[in-house]
Amino acid sequence: MADKNYAAGGIYDDILTIKGTPTINKDDLGAPFPVHNVNGFFYPQAIKPTIHDYMKDLEVRDDDIWFFSYPRSGQHWTWNIVYRLTHDLKEAPKGMEEFCMPELVTHDVISSVPSPRIMRTHQLPSSIPQTVWKKKCKAINLVRHPKDVAYSFFKHQTTLLSYGYDGTWEGYLPMWLRGEVAWNDWFKHVQEYKKLAENVDMLFLTYEEMKKDTLGTIKKIAEYLGVRWSEEDYKQLIDETHINVIQSRNQTWDVYARGGQGADIMFRKGQVGEWKQHFTVAQNELFNKVYKERMKGMPFVYDDLLDS
Repeated sequence: MADKNYAAGGIYDDILTIKGTPTINKDDLGAPFPVHNVNGFFYPQAIKPTIHDYMKDLEVRDDDIWFFSYPRSGQHWTWNIVYRLTHDLKEAPKGMEEFCMPELVTHDVISSVPSPRIMRTHQLPSSIPQTVWKKKCKAINLVRHPKDVAYSFFKHQTTLLSYGYDGTWEGYLPMWLRGEVAWNDWFKHVQEYKKLAENVDMLFLTYEEMKKDTLGTIKKIAEYLGVRWSEEDYKQLIDETHINVIQSRNQTWDVYARGGQGADIMFRKGQVGEWKQHFTVAQNELFNKVYKERMKGMPFVYDDLLDS
């Protein structure tokens, strides 16, 4: 694995190459958003159109640890914590997160990752290899307040050039609420994983919980994974994975960012409640209305926290 090139100009160039001919969705103000429509699921145009067939053939290992989350929910942060917990508290090689995301790499690449692999994905349960559950892999489902997700995803998708989208927040939000952006529908994602969790062993975490009690959450993760470190180790882990530390990695993404602003692609601000600075009153009312309609009959952690 040491021979792999994780640096910009290596794996990132391959990952961000447009693959196939995209379908053009449009936001509410007419701005085009190219996506791959795979059996009704929307993916970025840099994701191979054969992604579902690819996932069916993915070899799963007994000791794999799988992350499931909608984008912009803290997956990279949590991934780095879990990697250290399971790799003698050492920092992951630069770019390893991309090698562990099956949507982004070939079977040869992902099979070259040493065990235990910390696999991460944004896909829905229907396209996850079912051997994940047969082999009883550890699984972590991470969610974040949907309003923070929506705005953070807007910044991400309008900054990363490979998305090919440069619309406005006003045009984007209604499209996001309909689930027509690349990486699909937040509502469908949380609902399907919530239903799946009724029948499989899966650790459920919220981004807000991790921010409020990082130490307690790290201990919870460690217990679930069956690893144990000292109190001092956990506190050091918090310091070494703090947003202010890992933001230094954003410079890798500058070359792939609109205006060279790599910070808006990956590790942004990590704040809870930033949505309040960007939603208008009308946007907030629309969001709450859609949320209540889409989540009707399925109680969820954010039901009573929409405006907080």
